[in-house]
Amino acid sequence: MMIDKALDKFIPFIEFLLDKRDELLVDPIRGELYCLMYVFKLYCMSNGYEVNNLEQDIFTYYIEEFNLISGQALKWDPIVEGNMNINSIIDMPKLNWINLAAIIILKHRLNNNNIGESIDSFEECHSPLKLINNNDSCHNQLLDLLDNPLFSKITVKISSDSIINSSFHCSYDDLDKLLRNQTARTKLSKEKIRLKVLEKPFYEVCNDSSHNQMLTSFCFSKKDYGNQSLTKQTYPDPSILHQKLYQYKNLMPQDIYNCSQTKVHYLAIVNNHTDHYLGDCSYLDTCHKMKTCRYLHYYTLIPSSNDSFDKENQLQLCKAHDYTIGECFTEYNRDIVPPQWINCDVRYLPFQILGKFAAIISDPAWDIHMSLPYGTCKDDELLALPMHELQDEGIILLWVTGRSIEIGRRALQKWGYHISDEMIWVKLNQLRRTIVTGRTGHWLNHSKEHLLVGIKGNPIWLNRKMDFDVVVSSTRETSRKPDEIYDIVERMVGIHSRKLEIFGRDHNTRPGWLTIGNQLQGTNIVEQEVKTKYESYIKNRK
Repeated sequence: MMIDKALDKFIPFIEFLLDKRDELLVDPIRGELYCLMYVFKLYCMSNGYEVNNLEQDIFTYYIEEFNLISGQALKWDPIVEGNMNINSIIDMPKLNWINLAAIIILKHRLNNNNIGESIDSFEECHSPLKLINNNDSCHNQLLDLLDNPLFSKITVKISSDSIINSSFHCSYDDLDKLLRNQTARTKLSKEKIRLKVLEKPFYEVCNDSSHNQMLTSFCFSKKDYGNQSLTKQTYPDPSILHQKLYQYKNLMPQDIYNCSQTKVHYLAIVNNHTDHYLGDCSYLDTCHKMKTCRYLHYYTLIPSSNDSFDKENQLQLCKAHDYTIGECFTEYNRDIVPPQWINCDVRYLPFQILGKFAAIISDPAWDIHMSLPYGTCKDDELLALPMHELQDEGIILLWVTGRSIEIGRRALQKWGYHISDEMIWVKLNQLRRTIVTGRTGHWLNHSKEHLLVGIKGNPIWLNRKMDFDVVVSSTRETSRKPDEIYDIVERMVGIHSRKLEIFGRDHNTRPGWLTIGNQLQGTNIVEQEVKTKYESYIKNRK
């Protein structure tokens, strides 16, 4: 294709941009329009190009014409609509970006070359190492490299007249190390989590029976409690017991007192109806009949709080961390939304009034065909929930029982999720031992619970590989799940993202989360949009 010879006047400027591109946007030129004009004059005189009467008005018009034929290859700041002919030097626009690809293509068009050659030149400009492409040799060499990554040969050229053959040698160990190497995003995310997460002290358990017996005699003496039965409702506060031990520390060996300040002790609760010969209660601190249960129960004496961990310094350290993937940019000057909850029948609440969420936790009341202290839902009712209205993309965690694992998988697929992972909660009792109560399971005792993890869409903003898929934690109230799960979710989606828990109870409410369920006390909504929609729903329902 022939080009109008009148456009040849732009060839000097194209050569100037390609030759000086690394110098035009930095000191001392800094993209200033008037500086570009003088530098361009000097370039033309040094390279034998004629420049006559190249003044400011003419140069700005020249730039406008060049931008028009090059497809706006030069970007200016501020963007000036119409023309760039500004009288004040201070108000002149500054060049802040040069589209080299467009300029190279324009150069070849003006030289009557085809665009294919232009693109090859653009690749040469950006990469000092280029694969030779003769009779599909480049394609074949790449296939050979993939088929035999441990020993391959490939031909490369550094310039138009310099061709070399290189051999790539790679051991199995090197290849394995390369494949297993963490990405920069994973490394940065882990470092961010390390700085943000407050560490909790872990106390060892004292297994010396003499220590436990002596501490029990001081903490639960007949003098203080007489014939009163100790239950979970009448347990004293740990701080009161530590004050009592401090008062009596001169009456006990020093090593026992020191041990009470550094390790966990299980103090035997002996009521009038307790029979020592029966041994430990299978339910321990989760026993619902401690007032009459004849088995042995224990009080957990945790060391007194003497943690020197400086939370304020930790917070300052978090503020200094600028990596924001999986978190909002203004996370350090925004308050977390207070706990929100709605008392409702989840089966009939219109989910669209709740909005969209980054993460969802659901603990359905599965019908496991056993006598339970709460109402259950039929499988069809749970499958019919309009979960698609709560997320366009994001993560969902679904608690399932042994019988309902397959139903849970079907539910996630029906709701538009693909199952990416499965977490396990290994349940411990008060003594940090595996649960063997026999309360769940038809054939085998269930000492764990399953948590299916589903992904919807392509949430590239999730922080991944931050945690493990096994949580080892003690049981508490009926159906209460470990708090560690919430921490894992918040590390994945950020503390400021919107998070929802379905079938929650009062003990599930927490900052940053909206909880819905029929066992919640009342309704508390902070987000104004959700509050308005909910009030409208209640009004119309009446």
